[in-house]
Amino acid sequence: MRTIWTTILVFLIALTVQAQTSEEAVNLMEDQTGIGIRAAGMGNAYTGVADDYSAVYWNPAGLAQIRQGQFYVSLQNLNYEDKATYLHETTDGQKSFTKFSTLGFVYPFPVVRGSLVLALGYQRFKSLDSYLQFAGNLTQSNNLAFDISNDRGDYGILDFDRDVQQKQTITNDGYLRSWNIAVAMDLSPNFSAGVTLDFIGGSSQYNRTYSQDDPNGNNSYDIYDDNNQKIEEFYYNYYDLYQKLTTDYSGIGIKVGGMFHITPQIRAGLTVALPYSLTLTETWSKDDELSYDIYSLADDATYNYVEPSNLGDGQFDYKINVPFKFSGGVSYDLGKILVSASAEYQDWTQMEFEKPDNRDERDYTDLLNQNPLFDQNYKATLTYAVGGEVKLFNNSLLVRGGYRYVPSPFKNMDKKYDKRYLSAGVGYRIDRNTVINASYTYGMWEKAQLYDYDPPDWTATLMQTNEKYRTGLLRVGMRVSF
Repeated sequence: MRTIWTTILVFLIALTVQAQTSEEAVNLMEDQTGIGIRAAGMGNAYTGVADDYSAVYWNPAGLAQIRQGQFYVSLQNLNYEDKATYLHETTDGQKSFTKFSTLGFVYPFPVVRGSLVLALGYQRFKSLDSYLQFAGNLTQSNNLAFDISNDRGDYGILDFDRDVQQKQTITNDGYLRSWNIAVAMDLSPNFSAGVTLDFIGGSSQYNRTYSQDDPNGNNSYDIYDDNNQKIEEFYYNYYDLYQKLTTDYSGIGIKVGGMFHITPQIRAGLTVALPYSLTLTETWSKDDELSYDIYSLADDATYNYVEPSNLGDGQFDYKINVPFKFSGGVSYDLGKILVSASAEYQDWTQMEFEKPDNRDERDYTDLLNQNPLFDQNYKATLTYAVGGEVKLFNNSLLVRGGYRYVPSPFKNMDKKYDKRYLSAGVGYRIDRNTVINASYTYGMWEKAQLYDYDPPDWTATLMQTNEKYRTGLLRVGMRVSF
């Protein structure tokens, strides 16, 4: 029987599987991909346009512009690429995720004047898919050691901490989605208002594999008897760690929006997403496997030991209080050409972890201690986007393009950690009532991070994993009017 010895690793196991950090909470909610293929093709600069089903997300007041019923459906494929540099070694990784995206229905009620429109639907508005792989040759100590005891004796605490090849693979597969109901109406000839009620849910599956190999026998020990005579030689082979974390999300959100028709060509929109509480239920497990050899001089034989172990499992639930989000946009329709711009403001210092009702306060000490970090490490961000659409061939072909800039929510971060997206899209009218749409969004950003089992000199930039990400999001779908 053997056990992990280092106190640092015991702390990290408890931290990573039982409580989310402030960084993970912000990453969960920031940079939402939104919904709508036309909106995506225009770089998400859609708050001041919002004249199809996707208005339920961007600006529910825009639904009041719809004069015919609509049926909307779409799929998406995300290609995720990373280039990670760790300990001077660079590793390339790639993974693809294909998922259903949106299903929506819009019905405009017949009224004497103005407009009254109802929308119902389902959509995945935030992708939680990600992939990272990196490796490197570790020469410094990461304090990994094991208390070895087996049928050949008690060997005590033996280090397995340096001159090894490390490798980590981290995959997250998931999404945030909502079932919603939205209604919009004209309050005056030039102003419409709308509201969306979102029943938020979703799930994610986090898988992490850590491997530490010693093919060259660098972590080996000579074993002596009481007479100081060498009787055995001990060799570590590898250590593998497997971590799984399944998370379910639930909450109820409300968006209210307004749409101003300043002139027949110019529209301005404003949307406010009210604060809400998102409940997370995490089910976690952690297992590992250690392999080592013992060569007996007396037997002239090698004995191999492979020891799997369950490091624990359980369930943990908590809440994240999500702050206000304000969005504004303007569009200018020249007939054949439509241009738009939008901005989104959210103050990440206002996020907060909360203990669910009827839970022991002592189980949430580490989680609630994260709350001061929101104010210390994060800031308010202003995301902006610009986009446009050109109608060709008697309006049968629609060509779109856009750009979106998402600043890092961390304070005092280099601009290279901000996210940038370039979008292109096309729509084709099959007939008067049917449009096929497609969009492609290319994303790019960088990140630097320390992970478990890195050497415990947390300030050493050499120990960071420097990551470069490139994503390609393809969406295809159809809109049918009736």
